[in-house]
Amino acid sequence: MKLLLLVIFQFSLTFAFSQEIEVLKISSFKHDYIVTDLQYLEDIKDTARVEFIKEIKLSGDHQDLLINNWFNALRSKSKESGANLYYIEEVTGNETTYSITIKLFFAGINFMKINKTKANKNTIYIFNQGRSKNDTAIFFLNQKKIIFENKKYYAIATKPYQLYNISLTAKKNFKHNHSFPRDAASVFYILPADKKSVITNGAINTQGSINFNKKKPIECDYNLGRFLLEIYK
Repeated sequence: MKLLLLVIFQFSLTFAFSQEIEVLKISSFKHDYIVTDLQYLEDIKDTARVEFIKEIKLSGDHQDLLINNWFNALRSKSKESGANLYYIEEVTGNETTYSITIKLFFAGINFMKINKTKANKNTIYIFNQGRSKNDTAIFFLNQKKIIFENKKYYAIATKPYQLYNISLTAKKNFKHNHSFPRDAASVFYILPADKKSVITNGAINTQGSINFNKKKPIECDYNLGRFLLEIYK
């Protein structure tokens, strides 16, 4: 995983100042509404009731960064532009740099409600922090050990009302029990790197970032998880 790196706080500050946001396209559309929400546009073909605002490119060095820096940059630029919807057009990168091309839109309350009903549902997604071929992570699904190698993510398709427990040991972690009704928003986790991983284990707890801890899986909020899913699909 190229972006899911565990780093210390000063490195994240360095990245925050070196990050570039380039405006590729901009429309003449203006509005006076206060934007408080940001959703992923689930159906790019359904744009008859949305207004295109601009297309941007986020780029930077991802050797030393927090994934939340990318998402926070997107949220900040969207709010500044008056956008409440975004769509990831393209993701490119190599071992040292990354760039994400994103379209920003504005939509009214009714469309936002409809878009929310199309959210990703009934799946547990688990992301591996590793970024090299030697990086692995281990977790337990209902006390069954799963070795998670370097792949984009591990997806668990759930059945209605069945219990799913995610933990890092064979002992159940009752804080990470999930039971889905028929149409529930998906859940997203980031796993600590395995002890053999080249990524250093540790913990980060800084404002606006994920709190990584090697002793437990980290549950992301839906918006950040949805962002990750598009990057690594």
